[in-house]
Amino acid sequence: MDFSDIAREIKDSNEEILIVADSDLDGKMSLGLMKVILEKLNKKYIEYFRIIGENNLDLIRILDGIIFNKKTINTMIFLDTPMDDKYLINFSKRHEKIKIIYIDHHKRKIPKFLPNNLVYFDVRALFNLEICTTSIVYRIGKTLFGEEFSKYSLLASIGAIGDFMLENDNELLDDLLKNYNGFYNGKYFYVPYIIYFYLFLISDPYKISKNIDKALNIEEFIKDFDLKKLKNLAIKYYDRLKSAKKIYESEKLLVFKAKKSSVISTILSSFYPEKIILVLSLKEKLFERLFKGKYRRYSISLRNQSGKYDLGILMREFTKEYGITGGGHPKAAGGLVYEKDIENLIRFLEEKTNEKN
Repeated sequence: MDFSDIAREIKDSNEEILIVADSDLDGKMSLGLMKVILEKLNKKYIEYFRIIGENNLDLIRILDGIIFNKKTINTMIFLDTPMDDKYLINFSKRHEKIKIIYIDHHKRKIPKFLPNNLVYFDVRALFNLEICTTSIVYRIGKTLFGEEFSKYSLLASIGAIGDFMLENDNELLDDLLKNYNGFYNGKYFYVPYIIYFYLFLISDPYKISKNIDKALNIEEFIKDFDLKKLKNLAIKYYDRLKSAKKIYESEKLLVFKAKKSSVISTILSSFYPEKIILVLSLKEKLFERLFKGKYRRYSISLRNQSGKYDLGILMREFTKEYGITGGGHPKAAGGLVYEKDIENLIRFLEEKTNEKN
């Protein structure tokens, strides 16, 4: 398949369409842009944002319930929802009368056998293309509607930055510069864009997706925000950053413990772009009380802006040996580890970085 093929699949899809997306920035923006596409095609749809921490089986149970209660669904579109292939294939087989379109950028290869109703469009597996799901949906929109769709380059850039993949998409960067040179000059972003990005970082994905065109007007977009809430969230982010305590440092690796991991790791990586940033945060204090630390789980967030390592592959490799979950993108990855394996993770990352020498 190519982008014209996947665009045709969406254009020819039967109503009603269920869109399923992750609730991170890439998921928010890809769902919002897909809604624009479907509305321009006069398609009826409903949407579901994946809940943070929801595993494959949880998601499947929820989707089974939606399909059972809403019997008019004829098409499903997965966006930035990296479901394990075995679950995705079994799910597709059980719902063989529904066309399932899987759009993503996490996979390394395409399964050998796919059900007839499953359209598998993962750009990494197909083309070894390192762009985010929002960029994929943006290109689908441009394929269908031409240059008029390029006004959504501003929103697509938000999703791409959320996955550390904006610099990989020259087409999107060119469109952003052409349409929004007051936000971006081809090398760096101006202050209004930084404010705009921050608003998206803390905003409710349902509110954004409800009227995605309104989000293009920064003055109108800001009116929807509670200033007291913005202040409180800013304080919360500062508190999380302040909580980060360095527990290990080497030439290529920095490790912190903090109250929360993902946003903090992103901020810290901007200060140390050449190093791998590893941030650990305690997942469940209940485990600490019941098992006295032996099985305490830590949420981990990995960032590196140099592009020297594929953090997603490293996390998958580590968790395959030590259990729990892990994966992600070349510059941003995450997962869960037991406290007893933190030292193993640090040693593993040191060994892998030394192999790059």
